Amino acid sequence: MLRYTVTFILIICFGLSSQAQTSLNVSLFGQLDPEPIHYAGCWGYTDSSGAEYALIGAYTGTSIIAIDDSLNIYEVDFVTGPSNNWREMTVINDFAYVVSEGSGTGSGMQVIDLSYLPDSVHLVMTFDSTFTTAHIISKDIDGDTNYVYVSGAGTTQGIHIIDISNPATPVEVSVYAPYYIHDCHIRGNRLYAAAFYLPSLDILDITNKANPQVIAKFTTSSSNIHSCWTTQDSKYIITTHELNGEPAYVLDIQDSLNIFVVAEYTANTTSLVHNPYIKGKYAYMTHNSEGLRILDLYDPTVPVEVGYYDTWAGASGGPNGLWSAFPFYSSGKIIGGNRGDGLYIWKFNGTRAGRIYGTVTDSITLNPINLVQIGITQTASSTETNSLGNYKIGDMASDTAGYDIIYSATGYKPKTLSNIILNQGDSLTMDVELVPLSWSNIEEPSSEKIKISPNPFSNYTRISIESGSPGLNLTVYNTLGAVVNFHSLPGQTPPGNHDTQEFLILKDDIGKGIFFFVITDGELVLYNGKLIIY
Repeated sequence: MLRYTVTFILIICFGLSSQAQTSLNVSLFGQLDPEPIHYAGCWGYTDSSGAEYALIGAYTGTSIIAIDDSLNIYEVDFVTGPSNNWREMTVINDFAYVVSEGSGTGSGMQVIDLSYLPDSVHLVMTFDSTFTTAHIISKDIDGDTNYVYVSGAGTTQGIHIIDISNPATPVEVSVYAPYYIHDCHIRGNRLYAAAFYLPSLDILDITNKANPQVIAKFTTSSSNIHSCWTTQDSKYIITTHELNGEPAYVLDIQDSLNIFVVAEYTANTTSLVHNPYIKGKYAYMTHNSEGLRILDLYDPTVPVEVGYYDTWAGASGGPNGLWSAFPFYSSGKIIGGNRGDGLYIWKFNGTRAGRIYGTVTDSITLNPINLVQIGITQTASSTETNSLGNYKIGDMASDTAGYDIIYSATGYKPKTLSNIILNQGDSLTMDVELVPLSWSNIEEPSSEKIKISPNPFSNYTRISIESGSPGLNLTVYNTLGAVVNFHSLPGQTPPGNHDTQEFLILKDDIGKGIFFFVITDGELVLYNGKLIIY
């Protein structure tokens, strides 16, 4: 049984008012609309000479497009298939493998030889012995070149594992079909299956492809789990849910018996996050009506949006805009299949985020404070502390003016850190103490009115107060709030100076540690502060 344990949630929400064709840190390299009906999946291919091509699933087949020259992007060839809105492909070595949900002539898994490019491509065969329709096709992203994985097959609704070591004669080796599997992700000997109609992410050991073994089934917060992708170290996975308003989730999967959510992400709560693709330290998210969104994953528990390119001019939400992407070219190009107008090609400038980590504690007891709301005023990024008082927040680098960060919690006086400069790649530590409202009327000691010397101290300290009120009282508390007794006389006046009163505190009286003091004039609290004795 898996435990669903949320230890920290970071919600990032950007772009609520973004308009079509707006971008950040992403530039358009080129675009082509070869068959203006409907588009779905896309994938990339690089030939032996280094020439790059895009494959995009169109309504009536697969378009192969040359993308090296931004001024001359053109369709090289087109392979007809059964007409359908959904067409997906992957590429292994010099062969493309294409599936769709279209039935009739040509249905099944098409095997296309790409080695004849730039002249043309050749349809080698269509595998249809165990299924004819399917939703998506995947491969091991780490590079196993002998297998493809077909999800949502019409005959079983599950995943068909097919040996394509000889592309001309594919051989099915096994099927995982406990229920409908919408999509799957493969890295090494692990397969991650998205069960769309159940709130389940299935994790399988596929060391033996002929006999996949279930390692774990993680129950997600909702059904409609659409797709997933792991970080390169396989410690985290991003899941997306094809449902308006449902964010993408980042899960810690290091312990299959204790999988838990560490962060959430959405660019717009009225839209849906469609597909994640992770390359290096970045996630490339196809966000339907919000277009392409790029997340900095240098710390996957604090994903930060660092780039975007909007591809949809209409209202947010629904099955519009960007369907798929491919960021795996060695040149750095990114391609996307936009549902209405075809192929987009982009370049991302590699911008990084900065992050802030810290702990928020009670200034009197020093105990951690749970559920402190933390927000960056200039960007609206926000998070909250966990039960240990810890927080993490990330954002784009600030300008020279810096950021204002507000900390607020029920029962405490809010606190603002102003003009915080956050640079790309920063990992700053900012611990904060909040004053309880019951103490908020206490005047903070002013250097002109009160002096503590020394502090911290090892033997004794002297508190000097400049005050026109005679007979001040000093009370000292420990971190539990209990009064600590000491032998110094309160309200003592130094000889010859009737405007200043002093209190002498000895370590031998109260021991070492952290203490708090309050000075009153008998009725009103005038000052409070902290003493550190070592």
